Amino acid sequence: MDPVIEIDQVTKTYRARTGTRVLLGKGGLAEKISGKKHDTFHALENVSFTVDPGESLGIIGANGSGKSTLLKLIAGVTVPSQGTINVRGRVASLLELGAGFHPMLTGRENVYLNAGILGMRHKQVDAVFDEIVEFSGIGRFIDQPVDTYSSGMYVRIAFSVAAYTNPDIFLIDEVLSVGDEEFQRRCRRRIGELMDQGKTVVFVSHDLGIVNTLCERVILLSQGKMLLRETTSKAIDFYLRQIGEEKGLCTMVHGPMEAIVCNGRISIFYNEEEVTSASGLQFQVFYMGHWQNSQDADWSITDKTETSCTAEGILAKVGITLVWKITLENGKFHWDLALRNEQSVSINKYEINMFFPTRFNQWMYDDTNGMFQDILPDDTNYLAATSPELLFETASLLANDEGLCAAIGLETENQRPMCRASWHNTDFMTGCRALRIEESPMDGVIAFEPGTHTLINMALDPTLSREEVQNKLGIDSSRYTIESGPLRSRFDRGKIRLTHDGVQLTSMLHFYTSMLVNNVWYDSINFRWDQIEPIDRGFRVAGTSRRIPITQIWELTSTDNGLHIDIFLDIDEKIDIQEYHSSILLSPDYTQWKTDHESGSFPTIDTSSNDWSHVSTKYEPGQSAIATGPSLPTLTFSGKFQDEMLPHTILNTNFQQASRVLQALRLPTHSMFTLDTGRHLYMNVDIMTSYEND
Repeated sequence: MDPVIEIDQVTKTYRARTGTRVLLGKGGLAEKISGKKHDTFHALENVSFTVDPGESLGIIGANGSGKSTLLKLIAGVTVPSQGTINVRGRVASLLELGAGFHPMLTGRENVYLNAGILGMRHKQVDAVFDEIVEFSGIGRFIDQPVDTYSSGMYVRIAFSVAAYTNPDIFLIDEVLSVGDEEFQRRCRRRIGELMDQGKTVVFVSHDLGIVNTLCERVILLSQGKMLLRETTSKAIDFYLRQIGEEKGLCTMVHGPMEAIVCNGRISIFYNEEEVTSASGLQFQVFYMGHWQNSQDADWSITDKTETSCTAEGILAKVGITLVWKITLENGKFHWDLALRNEQSVSINKYEINMFFPTRFNQWMYDDTNGMFQDILPDDTNYLAATSPELLFETASLLANDEGLCAAIGLETENQRPMCRASWHNTDFMTGCRALRIEESPMDGVIAFEPGTHTLINMALDPTLSREEVQNKLGIDSSRYTIESGPLRSRFDRGKIRLTHDGVQLTSMLHFYTSMLVNNVWYDSINFRWDQIEPIDRGFRVAGTSRRIPITQIWELTSTDNGLHIDIFLDIDEKIDIQEYHSSILLSPDYTQWKTDHESGSFPTIDTSSNDWSHVSTKYEPGQSAIATGPSLPTLTFSGKFQDEMLPHTILNTNFQQASRVLQALRLPTHSMFTLDTGRHLYMNVDIMTSYEND
């Protein structure tokens, strides 16, 4: 069946005057004096589509996007500057309030006048006149001049005439908004009846609820250009993400990927499907007891291209400017986040929140993974699916279906040292999966000197399949992983994560080392780890401190019942070390502890404390520290220095880190350890897991 409307490469331009206007006459000297010029304004540009018989088509877009111009072209009120328009069938149109009405004529006379313009004969109007009047609801005033009508009465009579002239094509502009709610419901029913009769309806409206209800297909116009979407809901969602102040708005396209930056919120689309949820990607900072969200900032877009932009948002109450550089490249969305401040400023913490639909039901984080719980109506707070992790590099989401976007991969770099991340379920009203990346120091102070400060660089890839994400995870982690029976140990930038039969035992800092030099603790997670080489039954890694002349060398090897770690220090310059330790942070599900000298239960972690607290009280040297918990393997942690036994202590972390701690500590005989240049043993560590009946 041939389309009833064919729009082919249609462009509509107008001449727009610029310069001042001088009332000295027309043309000649007046033109030169006024400096008047003419520019060309494109109301529509290269628009093409077809409408089939009986189809209902919605046209949406911001003010000035070209919606009404397009409808006037279809109605024949104006002609295109370029392109062709073919319309087959009788057209009834409601384009402007009162259009085609003579103010001095009565409502009855205008009914016959308008129906005649639409091609109906007098007898045909007689046959439907009573229905027109009844539908309009203005029977008492039908013989009054229409210049006495209110705007609501105008639209009632105009719609009624158009709806009962039996048109093949019904064109409706944004006039129904004038009517009251009851009349709008009546109009929707009548439009539905026309659609059931096989009539074609083309509808322009800012009321997205009406568009979603009435229209089978939607065209989105933006600055005169057409953006097609597969379904009505997808077109409406894409439009909603662009509502905001123009100077803070930018839409980028690269192949099947699209990104919308809208005044402090970013939405990502792939193959016309929204990858992020309605909340998109956002940033917020906690300052002086209040959250300041990126959507509260005053935004402007610079360096705009088709595939990239720089967005700057001023948070005046904080005294910082957010600087976002966004690029679409090689199928990935790149987001570089920084903040700029003219004067010294201290904030309490900041968060980057990335929201995704609930169709993603499985999370991955570096080399661990799990399933999200369902979000229930009584969920009024965010619920963490993972404990916060420091210095993560990769995170992924897997969907519960093989849609256009079955998996999302996220890679990060250049994050600040204390930046950490965790997966969450949001509350029921928000209804999303959320990746929260935050920096929240224990002392509640993040100080920034004047300048520009990089917070994190990240790349999001929605092109991956489930298999690619899972395979990539295995390839990346295998060279840093040792398996000893059910115990799996993965080295990750100065820490070792432990899992037993797929259950993660460690949290936050996992296994790590720390040295006290000049009253400052230097943790292994802050070393630069970039060397790895295989050794018998394991591998060797090296990490260099950026602040002290020390390189740590860890040799990880598998044993019959666990993991063995030999740790060395390469000293570049003579240095004094006050004390050092190796520690392992365990899940709070561990409830009991034991050393060679005492045992007990882990107390509840204090919600008000910002400091770690000692649980054990005796610090004599011993063989090991042991932790047990319901349905968890017994974990034995042993640290020694050659044949020298070391003190093993038990701690709770602060509430923020929410972990149990087993620690092997080495203290100097005198005031401190003095190490000359060369290689020195740091500690020998053994970690073993077992169940009671093993």
